[in-house]
Amino acid sequence: MRVLLVCLAGLLVCLKTADSHSLPQKDYDTDSSNHDITNPLYDTSGNNSSSDPDNSRGMFDFGPTTFLVHYVTRDDNKEYKSIYAHKNGKAKKVLEDGIAVFDEFPKSRAYLGNKDGIYIYDTETEKLEKYGNLSDSVIGIVKENRTDDLYILTEDHVVYKVTEEGTKKIKVNEAEHAERIALDWDDNLYYIGANDHPYVVASDGAKKIEGLPANPTSVFICRPPIKIKHGAWFMSGKQPYIIYPNATSKPYVYNDQEKLEHEKRIRDLDVIFSQFRNQIEE
Repeated sequence: MRVLLVCLAGLLVCLKTADSHSLPQKDYDTDSSNHDITNPLYDTSGNNSSSDPDNSRGMFDFGPTTFLVHYVTRDDNKEYKSIYAHKNGKAKKVLEDGIAVFDEFPKSRAYLGNKDGIYIYDTETEKLEKYGNLSDSVIGIVKENRTDDLYILTEDHVVYKVTEEGTKKIKVNEAEHAERIALDWDDNLYYIGANDHPYVVASDGAKKIEGLPANPTSVFICRPPIKIKHGAWFMSGKQPYIIYPNATSKPYVYNDQEKLEHEKRIRDLDVIFSQFRNQIEE
């Protein structure tokens, strides 16, 4: 049995590093008798954060709470065990059987998903409450920018829009065989299909994003972790792209300031992983 810890630090899960046009790489794999810590930049859990693209904070400044998912692999299958919240040097287990996290920072609210529905965790009071009355097994969750409505991805790869404070769900029929979901700042819905290719959901159906590699690899999708107001963030291998609601795309090139902020966040995560690993092993 191999235990893995994956950091879901808000938008940081989007930043999977790249070549000379992208962010510098950092290896987080750490050998120990029972535990490994995988590089959060290579996480593919499909979770998002709500940090405002117009904020004046640094690109990688996500507040005092970092969420982590603890899972066990058996026969190459992941069995998700729990979601932890790391704050002030301590990791607290907040939800069993959890995988999905949407951190609404700078608000003190995070939406968590597990096998029996949706929960809200207050990062200030550290209290957890059930959200609504849905009982779906949730593996992905995102929140609209302009409303309190959510989109969830269930274990059977169906996408629903969740309204009325978690008491009503509407199936998004256009999103077929979804593996991951994301919203942009304009609340356009994107998803990665079974073929690892991204699609945008439009009024006349789902449209395949053009201008990307024919066979994407190690794919990921989320809201942009940089100050871009329109479009979503897509990773194929080591190359980031901005994908747009008109189904077009373009490669993204990081600037020097973004690289510096990334390196600072890497150092911060080194400390978090070390603290978390030590607590788990105690």
